[in-house]
Amino acid sequence: MSMLKALIIVAPLVLSTAALAAPQRLTDAQYIAAARCQALMASSALGTVDMHAVDAVMKTEGATRSPAVADRADNARAQADRAARHAGPDTKATLIAERNGPCHSLLAGGPMSAAIDAHGSTRTN
Repeated sequence: MSMLKALIIVAPLVLSTAALAAPQRLTDAQYIAAARCQALMASSALGTVDMHAVDAVMKTEGATRSPAVADRADNARAQADRAARHAGPDTKATLIAERNGPCHSLLAGGPMSAAIDAHGSTRTN
């Protein structure tokens, strides 16, 4: 098969896949949860991960949030950071499980998944 024929066959598939994979906007509740996850992922007490992609998406997502939602996200981020810094062994294990479970699912299933997959370093499994 010639290269041109291969491109003609593959191009529509790639474009349709890219359209389906286009990121969706986070709801306010998801944004607040993602802010908590962002703090858990950034915590040196829990073992940090590469945050470039997550930080960039959170900045983009946060640009259009109402001040009330932004405040709630900031509070969620601060509480998660405080919890991680003061965590004992059991609490630390719970927070790591949250970061690697629900946070991973939220971020992998939402608009951040393409950015996270591109960098790959926030994947924990």
